[in-house]
Amino acid sequence: MDVRQISEEVTARTKVDTTARDVEKVISCLSSSSHFWEIVCNAQKPFSVVAEIINALWERGFVSIEPNGEIAITQKGQEFIKEVSIAPRRDFTCPSCDGRGIAMDKIREWMQKFDELTVDRPKAIADYDQGYITTPTVMARVALMAERGDLEGKRLLVLGDDDLLSLAAAITKMPREIVVLEIDERLVDYINDRAQKLNLPVKAFKYDFRDSLPDQFVGSFDTFNTDPPETMEALEVCMTRGLSALSGEGCAGYFGLTRTESSLKKWNEFQQMLLSKFRVAITDIIDNFNHYVNWDYLLGSIRDDYSFIQVKPRLNWYRSSMYRIETVSGFGRIENKPMPCELYVDEEALIYKPEKTLTKA
Repeated sequence: MDVRQISEEVTARTKVDTTARDVEKVISCLSSSSHFWEIVCNAQKPFSVVAEIINALWERGFVSIEPNGEIAITQKGQEFIKEVSIAPRRDFTCPSCDGRGIAMDKIREWMQKFDELTVDRPKAIADYDQGYITTPTVMARVALMAERGDLEGKRLLVLGDDDLLSLAAAITKMPREIVVLEIDERLVDYINDRAQKLNLPVKAFKYDFRDSLPDQFVGSFDTFNTDPPETMEALEVCMTRGLSALSGEGCAGYFGLTRTESSLKKWNEFQQMLLSKFRVAITDIIDNFNHYVNWDYLLGSIRDDYSFIQVKPRLNWYRSSMYRIETVSGFGRIENKPMPCELYVDEEALIYKPEKTLTKA
């Protein structure tokens, strides 16, 4: 028995292509942590894949599951790890910026203002697959836009804004205008209320990504920001809307993409779509830039068949890479039409529950 056999079993269970290297990476993370959510965070593989790899290891007696959900490597597991020569995960992330490459001490004042402004923000809800980024993350994203020349004096479109990035950008006094298109009326009302009270150049409108972009916003912006759901259909819809809103070449788009709900196979398909369908270049992919606050409905929305999953996370485990794309010469108008699709659920989504095929002997 080797890791390839485990990868084949996991592929069959999850319907997500899983390699022997994926199994090795999860085992490496298990060697440095016993907490499921930390393992998911560090392994950078789809949630369901990580869960099924751990279960496959348990079926073979390589790990045990403690009553509190902690995962312990058994003596048999230690012998297996030594046999296949898998080393524990190492972490060399910069502790000052969490690997973002942004000098956080330069944006402390912004972070304080943002926290004060959004102290009573609406809670994330499951209806729209919400989960917002931390204060250091949202202000680091704003700082990244400013550093790249995509914020100051620019018109910014925010597609979906449970992160309240529109308000974060506005308090810097850099953007000329900010428009938010958001499906959740609670957020639309909240953003408009804060903007009006503080005289910020922000206006929010209720909007569903699947509808055509309103004509008044087509070709009108310098920069867009979004955190799209991660089905391929949703990624295509969000890129179509964001890029339809840009005014021409040299404009930029920012968005996060996880490895928790998107395999590298999906990343490959998405990147091919970006480069073949749209006239853009991918200028930046900053690993684990975006850290998300743990949302209240997490454990109630995901699978509950394994005890090690139904454990409250002890860290901000859900993270995404920061993408920046820029339009290049030849960029032109994109067809703007309704695009009905499934936004939230595929085999790699957190809430997807794969069929069980194996049990412990």
